[in-house]
Amino acid sequence: MLESKTYFIENRHQQIAYKKYGLQGDETIVFQHGLTSKKEDWDSPDVKGMSYIEFFVNKGYRCISIDCLSHGESSKPAEAANYDRNLLALDIISVMDAEAVEQAHLVGYSMGGLLGCCVAKFYPHRLLSLMLGGHCPGVGTAEEIERLDVGKLTFDKAHEIFGDEWLLQYPKDYLPAIRNIFDQMEEVEGLEAAVADLNVPVLLWVGEEEPFIFGKGKMLAKQHGWDFFSVEGDHIGGFVNTGSVLPQLFKFLTKTSHN
Repeated sequence: MLESKTYFIENRHQQIAYKKYGLQGDETIVFQHGLTSKKEDWDSPDVKGMSYIEFFVNKGYRCISIDCLSHGESSKPAEAANYDRNLLALDIISVMDAEAVEQAHLVGYSMGGLLGCCVAKFYPHRLLSLMLGGHCPGVGTAEEIERLDVGKLTFDKAHEIFGDEWLLQYPKDYLPAIRNIFDQMEEVEGLEAAVADLNVPVLLWVGEEEPFIFGKGKMLAKQHGWDFFSVEGDHIGGFVNTGSVLPQLFKFLTKTSHN
């Protein structure tokens, strides 16, 4: 693990926490975690290989990892309006502004991938490239749910599926915020089109045991000319199997380097 203190910026009266590493890097990679994760997971010793942060700092990149609102050390407001996807994307942009980063490579996993798609929709000019893990543009939106007839994965439905033990991972004072971020997961439409319209390279990666996202991601990559790869494992495996993931991400970045 690399040492970094936590920094804070204020955006829309909320505190957004982040860490920064490799300050001499010419290009910046911004990392956005998934639901219930935190900024430190990108530099965690619990992965099966070198951490994302250590790997890319060693490759000469500047790295920034952000706590999404309601996660880690960022604010945890209970009001649902704070979790509008445009605002969550703006939190990422506000960190970039605070660090004088005009454009960055953005890596998002799971919910972080969804937020990466929102950055692509609302702030496409701030991206050098977009790398989405464990998520495909358009998955989980109202249009997709109507097409698949699977129903909306609300906080209450997740509780019903996973039981009371699932709730125990959250401190009680986090629950209103987690409920809101769950229940508003599907509010932004047109994300697939927004990512397809980007004028920067796009990469998708998934665990091979995520049959729906695996199939959807492979199809979208072929349709839009995006890069795609898969690794062994399920949704968690797609993140922690860094020995397989990191070389592929680096190969992608070397093709898109602006140095």
